Amino acid sequence: MASLRYHFAIFCAKGTKFALNLMGRGATTLPGKVAAKIDPKILAKLCKDRDCLTITGTNGKTTTTHMITDIFRNCGYEVVTNVSGANLLSGVTTSMIFGLKNMKKAEKEGRKVICVLETDEAAFGKIACQIMPKVSVVTNLFRDQLDRFGELSHTRELIAKGLDSCEAEILLNSDDSLVSELYKGREARTSFYGFSERAMRENNEKYPGKSGLLPASSDAEYCTGCKEKYTYTARSFGHLGAFACGKCGKKRVAPRFFVEYDLARNPANEGYEMTLCDAGAGRSESDATTEDTVTTRKVVKLPIPGTHNMYNAMAAVSACVRMGEKMGDTKNLSFDQAAAALEHVEAAFGRMEKIAIGSKKICVMLVKNPVGLDRALSLVAGAEDADGIYMLLNSNIADGKDVSWIWDVDFESKTFPKKVYVSGDRYGDMMLRILYSGVARERIDAQPMEVCAELLDRAISTTADGKCLYILPNYTSMLALRSILVKRYHLKDFWK
Repeated sequence: MASLRYHFAIFCAKGTKFALNLMGRGATTLPGKVAAKIDPKILAKLCKDRDCLTITGTNGKTTTTHMITDIFRNCGYEVVTNVSGANLLSGVTTSMIFGLKNMKKAEKEGRKVICVLETDEAAFGKIACQIMPKVSVVTNLFRDQLDRFGELSHTRELIAKGLDSCEAEILLNSDDSLVSELYKGREARTSFYGFSERAMRENNEKYPGKSGLLPASSDAEYCTGCKEKYTYTARSFGHLGAFACGKCGKKRVAPRFFVEYDLARNPANEGYEMTLCDAGAGRSESDATTEDTVTTRKVVKLPIPGTHNMYNAMAAVSACVRMGEKMGDTKNLSFDQAAAALEHVEAAFGRMEKIAIGSKKICVMLVKNPVGLDRALSLVAGAEDADGIYMLLNSNIADGKDVSWIWDVDFESKTFPKKVYVSGDRYGDMMLRILYSGVARERIDAQPMEVCAELLDRAISTTADGKCLYILPNYTSMLALRSILVKRYHLKDFWK
């Protein structure tokens, strides 16, 4: 029987949400913060006996969470998730509190319920022991907001602490040398996903790509054990790829779930086809090199463009399959079912979200660290519908105060659209970086954050019919931008 404290915490959370909504504000974190203050164990109580799945890592958390949520819904599940992306303890608690009503209704109707919860990588160590997930996904580790997270080794330790506080089946990105190390001591409950090594190698040879004046910064060039520099037989981007240490023998683990792809067609454009593969329980890509193997292959269209989203898509399908195996629902959550459902996924708020503005479109892509910005610039360079780019850079606490990371991005090898717009509190820093990459000053329209709305109007007005303005904000500038879009173009708020 739930305690009086628990019920009072729920009551106060609902009252807080009601008051915030009356003021026209989103109630994504404060209700959970109030509830946890009253009952510090409330999240554990809300998650008790629930089928929970967590997603953590640096990049791709929100997109992967959104993909997993849509797959489960397409497979007939009632899903509770932190739709706004609020992924600290307060945000996760808020989502669970306001998901109670739908969970109870679904259970009365005989429908299965699952909780898909995005969790901040720095907070995962404290959250996982309360959620007690059945499956936990770790996407990747990239340098991000060093003033908050510290070095990547520290972030990995926090994730490891969370994994050791629960008995979750673990799903790791095999191509990330930092993430894949988390299997040590947890081998029996770990599975891997990644890109096909053969596909990476063949695409590296056929499409080597351009390189800038300086190589893009890598976050994991050296073996964490013996400090020897890794060698790669194939790479995707950043430090992701088929790595090996010539000194201690550490190397990439062949994944059970993997993507086969061909860059002859550009994944930056819509309708890109890739092949998702499942070698089967207890097997890996290395067991699936011939046609007579039992590997399941499914050709699907990438629902959200971008090479990085192929990783997110594979993580999502893999997580649903592992969750089905854990819950004993391998029929509704078979590999074929999950892969087919993936094609119905839509972009999450600010993650390749395309919005129609009359006869034109805008596409919003959150960028918050070197690898994320590099991937976004690569996508814009390859997008056939790109007619302009609008970049916004702030340096508030939620963004990270230090913006020097923009100089770690390979701007020089990227092709910019003819129309370039820059705003944000640190618009001068971004404009300077773009100028140094070789873009002529007369092509850049740069304005301070105070007039970013007027600059947005100008950018949209000059976008050709049928084309797209790609907008690349960091976190707080993205929230400000969304507020402008809600008021001017009647979009719904991101928490709805």
